[in-house]
Amino acid sequence: MTADEKKLSAELKGGTIRRVYYFYGEEVFLTDTYTKRVIKKTVGDDPDDVNLIKFSDSFTVEQLADSIESLPMFAECKTVLIKDFDCEKFSEDDIAAITDILDNTPAECTVVFSQSGISQELLAKKRNKAFIDKLSKQSGTYVVKFAAMTSTKIADLIMKKATKNGCTISRQNAVMLAEMSLNNLTLCSSETDKLCSYVQSGEITADIIDKLVLRLPDAKAYAIGTALAQNNRKQAFMLLDELYAQRVEPVMILGSLSGAYIDFYRASCAKRAGKTKEEVIADFAYPKRTSFLVGKAFTAVSRMRPENIRKCISLLKDADMKLKTTGTSNPEVSRRVLEQAVAGLLMYAG
Repeated sequence: MTADEKKLSAELKGGTIRRVYYFYGEEVFLTDTYTKRVIKKTVGDDPDDVNLIKFSDSFTVEQLADSIESLPMFAECKTVLIKDFDCEKFSEDDIAAITDILDNTPAECTVVFSQSGISQELLAKKRNKAFIDKLSKQSGTYVVKFAAMTSTKIADLIMKKATKNGCTISRQNAVMLAEMSLNNLTLCSSETDKLCSYVQSGEITADIIDKLVLRLPDAKAYAIGTALAQNNRKQAFMLLDELYAQRVEPVMILGSLSGAYIDFYRASCAKRAGKTKEEVIADFAYPKRTSFLVGKAFTAVSRMRPENIRKCISLLKDADMKLKTTGTSNPEVSRRVLEQAVAGLLMYAG
């Protein structure tokens, strides 16, 4: 059957353990977290426990069957962990056999599929989708999809984590931290730990976050675009310098900057057509994790005309062509191309 995180968490807290779990989704942090929680509930904290049997995608149906059907060693239960299982690598007969084995998993065994290192595109392929659908119909199985979380929901988790560590952070600053990390829950968790360690028992302020948290390159490139839209030359070049200090490749910077201006153009056209942010997100299939960028784009283009944004995109296209044909092997040339592009974008800020 299918379940959500809330129901799964409640069951684990109550001591209920299913025979088979299938964890997947965009939120890798939660996939890994709940995989560890199930293992801790069944065999304990020792990753080398003899009753924790681990497989990747390189196993046979017979090996899986033997591992599931054999009795645990000197314990009441055991766990079979299968990491990043890809149905595309098995025959249809093998998948049918695996499904049958899982449906008959004995009470003393728990099987956990943890799909944290496999791409969502691969999971969406026909055979993988069919496998997930079959598992969701088995009574002893829990299929849980961990979808990407919004900035607001991640902010709630950041605030709870800060409180647990004896610190405080406002909702506004928690959202700021989430967005600086592009809603990457793993990174948000580690950054919150770092900030709590720094302030000890005080408040995590916006100034502290700005000084201590390293923006992801994509987030910083987007911030450059926002600064340019506001005609803030100093801020744009300061952020560009920071990306160079991080040793981010110029091609990557330009690519992220181009992505920001494409968002700006979509937002500008949408506003003129009377469309909402939600409609833009749906029409262009923005991932949930980065959908907040559409709202930022709507704000950024308040003073920009569509024709100017088109000129900016054309300028970025020319810079990309120049960078890839002349500047990628020469750091000085590539930096000059990028700085000239940023300076050119300022001409169309209004």
